[in-house]
Amino acid sequence: MSLSSKVKEFIKYDFNQYKQPLVFAISLVISILKLFGKHQLAFKITASTFRSGWKGSEKLAQKEINFYFVQKPNLGSKIATKEINDIEPQSNTERLFRKPDQMVGKIVTVICNPTESSKGVVIVKYSVYFGLFARFFDVEKISSKYYIILEPSWAGLCELPIFFYTSLKSPVFVQTYEERDFELISNSKTNLIPIQIGPSWFINHEVFVPQQLQKLYDVIMVAAWAKFKRHDEFFKAIKPCIERNKDFKLVLVGYPVDMTKEEIRQLTQKHGIEENVTIFEKISRDKVSEVLSSSKVNVLWSKFEGNNRAIIEGMFCDIPVVLREGHNYGEHYDFINEMTGCFANEQTLSDAVEEIIDNLDSLAPRAYVLNNRNAIQATRAIEKCIANQEGVSCDMWHEKLAVKTNDLVGMSYLKADPQHFAKANDEIKKCPSGNTHIQFIS
Repeated sequence: MSLSSKVKEFIKYDFNQYKQPLVFAISLVISILKLFGKHQLAFKITASTFRSGWKGSEKLAQKEINFYFVQKPNLGSKIATKEINDIEPQSNTERLFRKPDQMVGKIVTVICNPTESSKGVVIVKYSVYFGLFARFFDVEKISSKYYIILEPSWAGLCELPIFFYTSLKSPVFVQTYEERDFELISNSKTNLIPIQIGPSWFINHEVFVPQQLQKLYDVIMVAAWAKFKRHDEFFKAIKPCIERNKDFKLVLVGYPVDMTKEEIRQLTQKHGIEENVTIFEKISRDKVSEVLSSSKVNVLWSKFEGNNRAIIEGMFCDIPVVLREGHNYGEHYDFINEMTGCFANEQTLSDAVEEIIDNLDSLAPRAYVLNNRNAIQATRAIEKCIANQEGVSCDMWHEKLAVKTNDLVGMSYLKADPQHFAKANDEIKKCPSGNTHIQFIS
């Protein structure tokens, strides 16, 4: 990692408890921007500050959400709409600007059909698509027949595309896997309703299963070739294991984002561990499961991201995890425990890994997640939240929700037949936004 990258990372994520003076200064800047009518920029700065996790940023975010979406909802809706209309096509979204209906079925997934007496349920996955869904579809009309659930892919939910949905008359549910985000949505006093689940709950436990394979690798890291995944720092922290045992093996599974496989290989050379590292790129879900089952310990070394799926996929393969201390907002997640793994930092990673390897028989990660954190339980949590909204018990809910699972791209059903929702999908496709000139192509 370059010196400038290290400095940026330090400013963003380290010693956040001491950064309240920075938040105070930023709040003054936001006040000045609002005086000059720069409301969209003011909220963007609020969002970035909240995501940082700096002390006091949650109060700042709550204050600005109250101003824009409770006190002055028309102004909030205006700046959120502009944010959405300003979205430019990216490599992974360009096709949707030509054929928005391609979102329906994978990114926008119906898990319950509507009836004459009750709404259906639809999930919108990935933060990047929240704005596009609102831009290309008549979400007000859709929300009159379906409960909309937003499934964010990144922590820090003080975002205009999310709060755009406060302009709808119906309640909108938001998955909030970080306690900080749960409190933000709960305290917003809007139509947004938090559900304490996230993407990593929806792993297909029938695909990610333990396989009786030889343990070829001591440590696996399933992470995109991306700077925020911190491969360089991981190699430095794990190198003592290799120095103590020349046969210690690492395996990396990933795909290009802002780095390439060759750049990752160059980092292994930099640390003198190239001979100890095997790299797989763009492999199938089944192959990922196989490589996980061939490994002893799974490591996640990012400082900040979303609700990582790979560590839960590993647990379903009965592979314990070491998670970097302070990950995201430093919450001590209940799924990191004596049955599943531990936290570690740069100084303690190598010892933590070796201790887990020495005590593998005493851990039971698959048993823990099967009993406490799976797609079926997450679906029941959604049912309970919606039943509470409807003012009925879960037993009176008109149709059990289909259990969906998360793939690398999009969603699929665990058991349900996709054709069961074909009519609902067609109905949603026929609700284009009146504010766009997009023509749907069948």
